[in-house]
This record gives sequence, structure tokens and C-alpha cells, in this order.
Amino acid sequence: MKDEIKRRLDVLNKVKVPRISARDLRGGMQERLHRQEKIRYGLDIKDRKKKLKKKLSLIEQEKESMRVGAFSTDAAELLEDFDEPVFRKIRSRRGFF
Repeated sequence: MKDEIKRRLDVLNKVKVPRISARDLRGGMQERLHRQEKIRYGLDIKDRKKKLKKKLSLIEQEKESMRVGAFSTDAAELLEDFDEPVFRKIRSRRGFF
């Protein structure tokens, strides 16, 4: 399970989050939608990383506590399915075609 969490973290670390440019900031409603999507995508990746790091630390704590003699079942939870994050592109974007 620890290897799977590390693999998922590696996948999330390799994902490139788009930056918000000056063009996004000065535009109208359509650019606002693109900016919101970029922010939403970046926050989604950040939240996923945070959850995986928390699970990894729980596993490490459980291993440490098993050495001492106590037993914990917090890290024994099953991992949910991992779907790689997908950045949704809006087709009516300026310069799309």
C-alpha cells in the first residue's frame, strides 16, 4: 500500500498546473471561466497530494507503533480508486481553432 501511495504522489508531482496569465486577468466572462477552471484544477491536485501525504504519514506512524507494541487500524483503510486529474479545456477559448 505504501508503494501505491508513493506512485500516486509521483504522478501528481509530475502534473503541470497551468499558470494564470495577465491575459486571463484582463479578459471578460470567458477568461474568468478559464481562470476558475485553472484554480479549481490546481486546488484539486493540491488537495489530493495533501490527503496522500497524510495517509503515508499514518502508515509510518502505524509501523512505528507496531514496533513499540501498540496496534492501530487507522492506516488499514483501503485506498479509493485513483483517477488521474484531467484539466478540462473549454472549446470556445480564444485561439482554440
